[in-house]
Amino acid sequence: MVLWLIGCWLTLAVGAYSSNATIASPEAAAYDNYSGIGPSIRAAMLASIRTSWEQGTAAGGILEFDDPEYSVFGSSPFGGDGGNFPKSTLQLAFSAAVRQTPDGRLSQDIGDALDGAALDGASAGSVVLLGSFTDPSRSNYWLDAANAELNYILNVAPRTSTGAISHRADSRQYWADGVYMGFPYIAYYGAATHNSTLLQVAYDQCRLYRDALLIDGPTGKLWAHIYDDNGTWVDEGIWGSGNAWAALGMLRVAVTIQKTKFASDMIPQVHNLTSWIKEILDGEFAALLPSNLIPDYITGGPAFGDASSSAALASVAYRVAALYPQQFGRNYTHVAARVRNAVLGGVTNLGTLSPVVNPLVWNETGLLSTESQAFGLMMLSAWRDWTRI
Repeated sequence: MVLWLIGCWLTLAVGAYSSNATIASPEAAAYDNYSGIGPSIRAAMLASIRTSWEQGTAAGGILEFDDPEYSVFGSSPFGGDGGNFPKSTLQLAFSAAVRQTPDGRLSQDIGDALDGAALDGASAGSVVLLGSFTDPSRSNYWLDAANAELNYILNVAPRTSTGAISHRADSRQYWADGVYMGFPYIAYYGAATHNSTLLQVAYDQCRLYRDALLIDGPTGKLWAHIYDDNGTWVDEGIWGSGNAWAALGMLRVAVTIQKTKFASDMIPQVHNLTSWIKEILDGEFAALLPSNLIPDYITGGPAFGDASSSAALASVAYRVAALYPQQFGRNYTHVAARVRNAVLGGVTNLGTLSPVVNPLVWNETGLLSTESQAFGLMMLSAWRDWTRI
């Protein structure tokens, strides 16, 4: 195995962060020295077999890595002219739309088409809607697929007793994963169509999920994994990947809101979201193992080092340090650098992150995880963008 060793508010115009320029310069050189690892991680991700949530997460990773101008962190996320045709991203989006089930769930018409997830398909929603802006020859096709997905999660998916959209189609459950899967898409659609109601819905869903899943852990308040609306825990463990999904999702909702004309009216919502992200980073980083990896579980499961959640949380740390420098100081990027080095130091000669949690069995190590590969791309993209501010 070949180891790759790696020796207060956002202004609406993302990129004006000169206060970090001095510390970023050495990091820019470090990124340039090791940026060649990205294509290897990317290739291994694209070679993997993907389920519905993996398809959307892979598309999100490709968007940030290959077509960053069209991501919510870029200059043209909601239909502006990014200057290039986002071919890599739309290739994944097209597959998601082709495999859309009759009820509107993207990427889920695969195998027996009985995927029980309600929110997973929406993870590809933003890139499908992006197609309606950037691929005029198929504009109606993209838009129809995006509308069907939005209709499903807003009007068809089950709701819990609090009004939260269930992560599952066959029950009423809160999964930390759902915060990334569904709510950034609702916000993205709201931003693209100038619909403040949808932006508020996206925020409210993040709030309702946090209310249901937040528990006291040994390193602070963090999210348990799965809670059933019948009042029982399916998984009360503080799962690293679950907290990473939640932080990734809330970050995208916050940034999306801030890039709309409604930003000044939603300052309290964005403040709450960034505070909740900080809560997760503080708790997870306080639990960092001697290997500088996040444990698979802080409580309720095994504590082996997991490069998957580690890469995801490092990506969040780089993003928030750039976007919210008054709220997130240099310590977050210092920790992110340690985590990043540990993650990239474990990449194999096949380009796979290792060790990673099995995405289908959360208390086991796995050999290949599409989401971990996507998180690796997100981490590299966030590091790259942070070094260039």
